[in-house]
Amino acid sequence: MTDPSPAAVVARRIETLRALDEGEVTKAALVDRLGVSRSTVDRAVRELSAAGFVEATQSGYHTTPSGRLAVGVYDRHTRRSETLAEAAPLFAGVEIGLDLDPAILDEATLIEATPHAPSRPVSAVADLIGTATHVSVYTGRFLSRHAQRYHNRVTEAGMTGSFVTTERVLERQAAARPGDMREVVASGRVAIRHVDRDDPVTLVLAETPSGPKMGLVVYRDGTPSGFLGTDAPAATRWARACHDRLWAAATPFDPT
Repeated sequence: MTDPSPAAVVARRIETLRALDEGEVTKAALVDRLGVSRSTVDRAVRELSAAGFVEATQSGYHTTPSGRLAVGVYDRHTRRSETLAEAAPLFAGVEIGLDLDPAILDEATLIEATPHAPSRPVSAVADLIGTATHVSVYTGRFLSRHAQRYHNRVTEAGMTGSFVTTERVLERQAAARPGDMREVVASGRVAIRHVDRDDPVTLVLAETPSGPKMGLVVYRDGTPSGFLGTDAPAATRWARACHDRLWAAATPFDPT
């Protein structure tokens, strides 16, 4: 039995929707554009009309506002699925407790570590915060190169930051560079809180002169395996909300 759900109708009749999305079209023109029979066009238009995506006029058919939105939703879903397939190796075998939003796949850049370039994800974070005026960070893993980059941006460029991390990360930072946390917290430009969780990720929301940008670093066996970054508005809104939730549940940390 043919699935009558709106999602199935759009997937099945997307080419008809695209043809009608260009403006009012006659049945004869649809048959010609799609290269199908009149009966196929009739079925397509009937299904799309029943879903509220197409309307009949005196001289033909056209998409409704909902129909035009349906094309955009379908295309966005397709792009997200394609990006997710590319990113699948990044998440394979990794348990992430964060409620990841599909929006992080919108217009995303995927950078994977390779045997010949293992530092590519680290460099991607450096680029992300290179012009940041403020960063909101959650990290469940310690990486000295990231810590030093944040420290330098705070002390040399005046960047501010809100950091949520784990006690284990704080202990490793204190052992590696004991004076750095005291210095940046004493400056009044950085606040640190800790939480009781263990996600193998770093989530960065960077406020930059050109707008907010987010990046997600995924770790495997303590090593960055890849970076997923985007400045898509829905993704940066998710990153901000995620950090806000973690921040509210965290305990203030005083390194002095």
